[in-house]
Amino acid sequence: MDEAAKKTVLRHFPYGLYALTVRHDGEEHGMTANWVTQASFEPPMVAVAVENTSKTIAMIRDAHHFAVNLLQQGQRELAGKLGRASTSAPHKLKGIKTKPAPASGAPILADALGWVECRVVATLPSGDHTLVLGEVIGAGVEHDGAQPLTLQEAGFKYSG
Repeated sequence: MDEAAKKTVLRHFPYGLYALTVRHDGEEHGMTANWVTQASFEPPMVAVAVENTSKTIAMIRDAHHFAVNLLQQGQRELAGKLGRASTSAPHKLKGIKTKPAPASGAPILADALGWVECRVVATLPSGDHTLVLGEVIGAGVEHDGAQPLTLQEAGFKYSG
C-alpha cells in the first residue's frame, strides 16, 4: 500500500469534533471523538469509534450509556483539552460546565452546540478501536444556530 497516498486521502475525509462523555460509579469522564455517525433513523442510533486503550471504553461498557456532545466553532481549546490522554489528564471535565443527562446522568457540556444521550446497544471490536452502537434516548440543543466545529477548522489531523 502507498502509505503517503493513504494518509493524504484519509486526511481529506471530513470529520466533526465531538465530546464523548460518560458517568459510572460517581466518576465522570470525557474525550474528544471524531469517528461519529448516525447509524439508524428508526430507532435513532449513532455509532462511535473509541480507542481500546482508553479509559472511556471501559466506562461505557460498565455504564451502558454515554453522551455525544457536538462541539461548536470556537471550541478548539476544549477539544484539545478533552483529547489529552487520561494518564496525563485524569480529570478532563474539571472546570467545564456540565449538567446530567436525563436518563443516565452522563455529563452534558452546557456550552456544546447540542447533545444526544445514548444507551449502548452493541460493541464491536474494530482493530485498535471498538465501535459502540448507541440508541438515542435523549437529545438537547444548547446553542441553536451555532455552527459545528470540524477537524479541519480546529487544525487537527487524523489519519492512520
